[in-house]
Amino acid sequence: MPKRKIKEDKPRKKMGKKQILIPPIIVGIATLSGFVVMHFFPAPSPVQVCLKSHNDTFNVYSKIDLEIDGQQRFLPDNVGKTKDGKECLRVIHTDEVGDQIHVQYVRPVRLTLDDFLKIYISNNSTIQVVDNSTGKDIYQNLTLSNYDIDYSYFSENQFVKITNLTSSPPLSDTYFARISLVSK
Repeated sequence: MPKRKIKEDKPRKKMGKKQILIPPIIVGIATLSGFVVMHFFPAPSPVQVCLKSHNDTFNVYSKIDLEIDGQQRFLPDNVGKTKDGKECLRVIHTDEVGDQIHVQYVRPVRLTLDDFLKIYISNNSTIQVVDNSTGKDIYQNLTLSNYDIDYSYFSENQFVKITNLTSSPPLSDTYFARISLVSK
């Protein structure tokens, strides 16, 4: 019987410079393209987001006092429940008729009175308020161009006028704001 030849193991090839550099180059390109995508296509503002459920981990309840010609009015229960005419639970919304707004998100987020107004004021021209002076909720639509509007927040036992809404303090559990509308 003929003898079988035993194959000898070939020595492994040493990795070349190209083979060593390929994985870091791929990771670098992927990271760079991620940064480029995030720069040109940033994540949407939380104000534009529709929530998937009503039980996220970050919850803040702020109060907003509405005064129309010196008379108290309330926020309707439908603030932040629609977007572009479709049902959508927004990050800032009301749960019921009253003076309380609910800020809800998956993580802590800094939102201001300006962010609330972006959701509350429809078409930059009208707001809906609730008159409860008779004991019955009466919904009213107000055209903002018919009113002079003052914004303020409560701090150190007094209301402080807000001159720039974007720089107002963030909404929090202790935040108390006043929106005062006076007929022109």
